[in-house]
Amino acid sequence: MNWRVPAYQIQKFKKSSLVIPVLVGIISAVLCCVIGVNCISLKSRQKQYTEQIDKYQALLEKEQARTEEIKEYALYTKTTAYYEEVAREKYRLVHDNEILFINE
Repeated sequence: MNWRVPAYQIQKFKKSSLVIPVLVGIISAVLCCVIGVNCISLKSRQKQYTEQIDKYQALLEKEQARTEEIKEYALYTKTTAYYEEVAREKYRLVHDNEILFINE
């Protein structure tokens, strides 16, 4: 049995063994660059989304305050003071013992 390997096959084997790690290194570098760029773009999107969340939170608080004002106004419209105010302003009605002065 001949276990000897010719010299040209050894040199070919050594060159081909260097190509694979170099390709793996290049591919991994490209993947790292792509992941880095995507990471930066995701952080910018996250910043935009947090700004939108803050804007909508402020809007929500404003609408909740407006809702409270509307509820208070709805309760006020059921009182006699509101009815008297509307009667004076729209219909110019007064109580029996009141005097009405009109500026023209």
